[in-house]
Amino acid sequence: MKIKSRTICAVIVLIMIGGCASLSTKTPEDQYMAEAVKYEKQGNMVDALEQYTLALTVNPENQAAKEKSTTIERELKIQADEHYHKGVIYHRKGQYKNARKEFLISLRYNPEHAGSKRMMIVSKKDVEQAKRYILHTVQPGESISKLADRYYGDHRKFHLIAEYNELEDATNVKVGKQIKIPVIEGVPIIADVTEIHADSKEQLDATSKEIIIVNRFVTHTIQRGESLSKLAKKYYGDYKKFDLIAKFNGVADIRDVKVGQEVRIPEVKGVPFLIKADAVEPQQTEVSVAAPAGALPEEEVEEEPEAQGEEPMVEDQAAAYRDLGIELFNSQKYEDAISELQKVLNVNPEDEDATKYLSMAFFEKGIQSSKDDAYQRAIEEFEASLRYDKNCEKCKEYIEKSKEIYKDIHYNNGCSCFGNEKLADAIREWELVYAMDPGYKDVEQNLKKTRKLLDALESIKKSKHQ
Repeated sequence: MKIKSRTICAVIVLIMIGGCASLSTKTPEDQYMAEAVKYEKQGNMVDALEQYTLALTVNPENQAAKEKSTTIERELKIQADEHYHKGVIYHRKGQYKNARKEFLISLRYNPEHAGSKRMMIVSKKDVEQAKRYILHTVQPGESISKLADRYYGDHRKFHLIAEYNELEDATNVKVGKQIKIPVIEGVPIIADVTEIHADSKEQLDATSKEIIIVNRFVTHTIQRGESLSKLAKKYYGDYKKFDLIAKFNGVADIRDVKVGQEVRIPEVKGVPFLIKADAVEPQQTEVSVAAPAGALPEEEVEEEPEAQGEEPMVEDQAAAYRDLGIELFNSQKYEDAISELQKVLNVNPEDEDATKYLSMAFFEKGIQSSKDDAYQRAIEEFEASLRYDKNCEKCKEYIEKSKEIYKDIHYNNGCSCFGNEKLADAIREWELVYAMDPGYKDVEQNLKKTRKLLDALESIKKSKHQ
């Protein structure tokens, strides 16, 4: 019995040795592969990829190096995208130093990342062309975003002020600091004309020709069936004056207004304003808006049919869910955003905004899950994103990337467990791979071999107790 047990053990050892790489003298190719594995274990994927690439220069047929290079390239592209999105968020917050850091990391992971390249040389054309400005001394409680809201009527335009003043961090502006508020052609600016400065007399003289004086404005909530051209007809008696409202509210496309959205209707000097004076919200005695660059095509301002009654209460509730969902999405609370946006689709399955943001929220959750190495969950989230946006090519790409990384991780985990004689663990890892892709590498053969080995070991254990 002892001889038989020893024979079986010897066979098992030989089989297990056969499942591992055979020993041989290290060639340059072996050295590159060993270095690549070392860097990979350290989490240094950039250098690991470089070593695998060097291995391929020695032997272009090295299958392991090919597969590893492909997998790591995909992973690095995912990480480059993640850092790009972080950089964009910092940039939106005015934290330009942190933004640049994220864009540089993104470019380290993917030197060809178009978004990060663009953001590193972000166009300052508008602010560089601005030759007129308003001097403002920062007061207690003021921030760049508050100044943007005061002068442009839109806190999101704070980056114009930050870039014009070359601020490294728009969130850190000290009280008493003098800030220049750029007057940019085509961008509304609320200010007394006499406050506007220029680098030359010619530029200052041109100001009066390009500024439209606004005395006050009224806030209007968009109802069903309304458009900016209809509001222009209602407030000015002329559909073609929609551009005044569009420019004052920073609307690039007049068709891009939604039910429930608030817009400001400016009272412009010299243009009839067809509402009672006491209905208008008082603002600075005399403010100004940079003149619009031009009108949109005539067909965009044709009269539309009148709205058919008031909005139903259920639609109002759906709008509230939608707005909250979008706000939660913008705050990066994607799980909560999904919950609110799905309520919208329960009321109106055709709601385009809710559908779009649901797809985006699931996509961002997929990115987060990938970062947490939860690739199975990431796959499910990218697939959910694709269900809400069937044209999402990035979703398809990330699903495939996540699947490849998932299979590669669990396949390698299985190999590691097998090498450490943890056969049951190896089987569990390879079964995960097999469930997703039965044809992946030699996973099916590995499972058969390892199950056979495990059965043999169990037989030995039983024989010892007999």
